[in-house]
Amino acid sequence: MPADFFNDITVQPHTDSSLACKYFDGKAWQVSRSGKTVSVMSPADASLVGTLQIVTHEEIDEALLKAKKAQIAWEHTPLHARVKIVHLASDWIRQFEEYLTALLMREVGKTHDDAKSEILRTADLMDYFADEAQSIKGETLDSDNFPGFDKGRIALIERAAQGVVLCIAPFNYPINLAASKIAPALLMGNAVVFKPPTQGGIIGVHLTQAFVKAGVPEGVISCLTGGGAEIGEYLVSHPMVDMVAFTGSSETGVAIASKAPMKPLLFECGGNNPSIVLPDADMMLTAREIVKGSFSYAGQRCTAIKYVLATPEVMEKVIPTVEKTMDELIHEGDSRSPETKMVGPVVSEKVAQEIVDVIEEARIQGGVVLRGGTRKGAVVSATLLSNVTPSMRVVSCEIFGPVLSFVTVKDTAEAVSIINGSTYGLQASVFTKDEGTGLVVAGTLNTGTVQINGSPQRGPDHFPFLGIKHSGVGVQGVRYSLEAMSRLRPIVINKPS
Repeated sequence: MPADFFNDITVQPHTDSSLACKYFDGKAWQVSRSGKTVSVMSPADASLVGTLQIVTHEEIDEALLKAKKAQIAWEHTPLHARVKIVHLASDWIRQFEEYLTALLMREVGKTHDDAKSEILRTADLMDYFADEAQSIKGETLDSDNFPGFDKGRIALIERAAQGVVLCIAPFNYPINLAASKIAPALLMGNAVVFKPPTQGGIIGVHLTQAFVKAGVPEGVISCLTGGGAEIGEYLVSHPMVDMVAFTGSSETGVAIASKAPMKPLLFECGGNNPSIVLPDADMMLTAREIVKGSFSYAGQRCTAIKYVLATPEVMEKVIPTVEKTMDELIHEGDSRSPETKMVGPVVSEKVAQEIVDVIEEARIQGGVVLRGGTRKGAVVSATLLSNVTPSMRVVSCEIFGPVLSFVTVKDTAEAVSIINGSTYGLQASVFTKDEGTGLVVAGTLNTGTVQINGSPQRGPDHFPFLGIKHSGVGVQGVRYSLEAMSRLRPIVINKPS
């Protein structure tokens, strides 16, 4: 562990290579009065990465009270000072990139390149947020623009903070998708209560320390750890939480929304993203994008491609080209191995078995396993399924693992109908050499974003990123997230007549 910087986040002394982490109550790193902890096991080798505190409801109350009291002064802190703190936090992340990369690899099973990319992308994203925040501004409106009114009124429209923002991050990108909520919330003058995931919570504790060391004032940020069952429901329904920003499954998102009525929400939920391959598509490009989009980080991305739609004659070309591309791009196994290119472990052996069970269910229902369908420990082999139907669970539900299904359709209209009939609506892809046709098809798809000749992805991070239906609420992306973390506050001046 880097000397001094991270020492106070752990319980001393260390007796092994694991990290016994404290939680941050807004003022200091603490051991919970509950006396309970949760273990974090590495999906790479099942070793103990460390433990997290399970905080009590009373400790949540105390942290939220600190946040509520500190938020007003923080909102009145000059923007340039808030910007400086976020820039410094990003500098700290870069300073300890090697240590954080190694920790992220161990905690969530990422390859070295994937982990390093997430760490550096997080620092870049925080810097971009800090720079963009300086261009967010209000406006003035004159009353005589609307019929029937004279110049007797003028509206000064400011951007005000939401208040206390609860930021809930997922396991698959535990530092990037935490910072994408925390940084804009702080920059817009909010206090932040951060609940990291259990798997990914240790890197979340380290991220919090970067903000603390950068100078975030007392009470303005806290890091409360524990499982969803212990603290999640209590947090989202807490009267001192003014907004909830969440990334996770659609099922959890729906549950949170029902427990946080009348609160602003910013949600990124399940994707289950489809791809349509048209007859004129460049098959080599299509196959590479499908393979990367389906199997990167073992398919554990909300933007992963989960099923491909094409007519029979197109499918005869797509499937063998995808198989050949898999042979070129994928090495399966231990994600710590330097030769691993793509598919490592999923988050746990339990989840791996659940994925294999869904594959077997599809096979029993008539699906054909072209390759894969097995697991070794937490590693699920990259799997291709054909002869599947939209009603099968492997297509109708988001399988958070390295599984790709091929769905044969009679024409593009049927493909569009299947996509639009899904409960998900994050992204979709259309592959064609005719961009005009691609635009026409894209315009018929009921998803947040449509990619033409590319796999779904979150970035570039200044692009709008959103899901519809059960795939999300609100719009993310640098400027859009900053705007979401604030509200309009019109002040109307009535001029003397």
